[in-house]
Amino acid sequence: MNHSDQEFVDTAQLTQLLELQQFILGSIATGERFEHIIEQLCGLIGSMVPDASVSVMLLKQETEVLTLQAGPAFLTELLPYFETILPAGSDAVYVTDVASDSRLNGLREAVLRLSIGACWSIPIVSDEQEILGTLAVAFAGPQIPTPFHKRILETAAYAAAITIKNWRREQRLLQWSTVFDDANEGMYITGSDGSILDVNKAFTRITGYNLEEVHGNNPKMMSSERHDETFYKTMWGSINTTGKWQGEIWNRRKDGEIYPQWLSVSRIGNRQGQAYNYVAVFSDISLLKESEHKLFYLAHHDALTGLPNRLLMNARLEHVLGQAKRNPTCIAVMFIDLDRFKYVNDTYGHAQGDRVLINVAKRLRSLLREQDTIARIGGDEFVVILEGLAQSEDAANLAQKFIDALEQPFQLADNEVFVTPSIGITIFPEDGRTSEILLKNADIAMYRAKEQGRHGFSFYKSSMTDKVRERLSMETYLRRALERNQFELFYQPQVLAGSPEIVGVEALLRWHHPELGLVMPGDFIPILEETHLIESVGEWELSEACRKVRQWDEQGLPRVRLAVNLSARQMLPSSLGRNLGMILRVTGFDPRRLELEITEHSLMNEGERIVGLLEALGDLGVSLAIDDFGSGYSSLARLKRLPVQCLKIDSKLVRDVSVDASDQMICQAIVALGHSLGMRVIAEGVERSEQSRFLKSIKCDEFQGYLYGRPVPAFALEKMLREQANKSIPRASS
Repeated sequence: MNHSDQEFVDTAQLTQLLELQQFILGSIATGERFEHIIEQLCGLIGSMVPDASVSVMLLKQETEVLTLQAGPAFLTELLPYFETILPAGSDAVYVTDVASDSRLNGLREAVLRLSIGACWSIPIVSDEQEILGTLAVAFAGPQIPTPFHKRILETAAYAAAITIKNWRREQRLLQWSTVFDDANEGMYITGSDGSILDVNKAFTRITGYNLEEVHGNNPKMMSSERHDETFYKTMWGSINTTGKWQGEIWNRRKDGEIYPQWLSVSRIGNRQGQAYNYVAVFSDISLLKESEHKLFYLAHHDALTGLPNRLLMNARLEHVLGQAKRNPTCIAVMFIDLDRFKYVNDTYGHAQGDRVLINVAKRLRSLLREQDTIARIGGDEFVVILEGLAQSEDAANLAQKFIDALEQPFQLADNEVFVTPSIGITIFPEDGRTSEILLKNADIAMYRAKEQGRHGFSFYKSSMTDKVRERLSMETYLRRALERNQFELFYQPQVLAGSPEIVGVEALLRWHHPELGLVMPGDFIPILEETHLIESVGEWELSEACRKVRQWDEQGLPRVRLAVNLSARQMLPSSLGRNLGMILRVTGFDPRRLELEITEHSLMNEGERIVGLLEALGDLGVSLAIDDFGSGYSSLARLKRLPVQCLKIDSKLVRDVSVDASDQMICQAIVALGHSLGMRVIAEGVERSEQSRFLKSIKCDEFQGYLYGRPVPAFALEKMLREQANKSIPRASS
């Protein structure tokens, strides 16, 4: 305050000044509203300074523009003027005569139009010398301030500064109180000693504690005990160094539930920089954690079976291998593929196929230890990781358990489905030291198991890599073999029992490989089946065989029955009957002389679907034979329902039939079964006369084997038929 003019004319003026100060202090103390205090302040000054129009104008800090807070409305037109004469410091500006004061150049016309003769501006300044606004006084005519006027206006400006500062503090407290009470985040304030002083509503909602239960206590009362001393030491180190810390922390609710928080702690210091309070703000991130967990699960698990997917399997395998390299141990990786599972989907639909996969996963998982991993990496393929094996044989034992577990049928509505696995096994570190190599070699070993007849397991051998490359090369050649006329049919004679007369021939596929020469069916038929090429090659085989036998008929050679093998893959397409009908029409071959051979294994595995297909083929007039009979587990109830005319005894049973009593009994039973069902019975693999004599003695109808002729090219079989025709061998009685 400026005390240059301190003398007052009388005690009445001093009394007025004291009244002004008491009014301001009393209003602030009693909590009067800011607006009301300022309005009354302007009124008091007006009563102490006759003929004055008093107003308070506040300066907005962000825009540095004056706004009228209290006083006559007409003074708003003078705001630009007061912005011009507002001093940078704390000195007042007194314009005693508007008409002659040069500081009003540019505004004089507006001021005179308002009939203002004098105007005073006393700045309202905070203790920090921040200009908060101005106390403006206007008169109708020229007016010179007296010492009393100056003193009372300076006192009023000082009081206004206190009022404004107090109002701003209240506004900030109100804002903080609103934020504190209504925030969605939990908040609590502690003293410098760490004891809780206040909490908000969200704190109570999240933790279950109200203020009375936590007041004066340390936040440690909510600790989950999941974090060690190092965690808290690091947290408080950050708070003491930087004044704040934020991060994820696990705490405990009142009911004992442990939950995750995202916590931010700030230190509030006094003017000396010492901690005065600590403010903590936290959010319950349980839902976020749950969402993260669900997203992680979906990203790393198979949606159908719930097993780990390829991504998680690779991560676990890398982890297991990392541990094994530090602490040497035996690890096995199994690659499991379900044999011909596509037939299940094609027969019963993908929904039923999915049910089978779910149950396959359950059976396999039930046989594993807790530390082992099983993953579904796609389709019907599974990978198993076995840790800490004592020896590699343990992997073989588990593989056999897998096979045994899947031998039990899967029930789909009224049907039983059988699923068999082919399993490839690699061992760390013998078969590879990286996950990529181990998985690749397990895949190779699995294909080896398929080549060995499926429904089994095989360990990886280094020599198998070359065989896989050879197989890929053969596959490439096979894709062009048909169009390059590299396939040829050989024919093996079938004769009546006790007679050399050829009554039938079986067409057998051969392949002239450009590098390997003549390739036997066992080496390339599986590749044709897996690549689906068997469908087109099989159609060519049927057509070529019918054409050739029809050609022999036209040459006057003995009329023979034609037998052609059908693979499981050929039985799949619904177009088989239509294609066969077209072949018979084009070649002119008598369907009654065509016999289609289907292996017992394929017949039983295909289930009910095969019955309709066989009936459709039978409607064309062709005969049906079960090949390799005795090698599987035929259901007699199903066998009698099938439209089959012939049983072919498996060559494995014929091999020792002359000396093995068990084989003799089985062959005799097959012949009796076939005859009881009205079927013809052929014995395959007849190579010695003693086999022939025994089979004849049990009434076997026909023989096929090296004793009566090997598979030969068409021209050689034609020669045999011509010789038979020339000898005019009479047909023996069956």
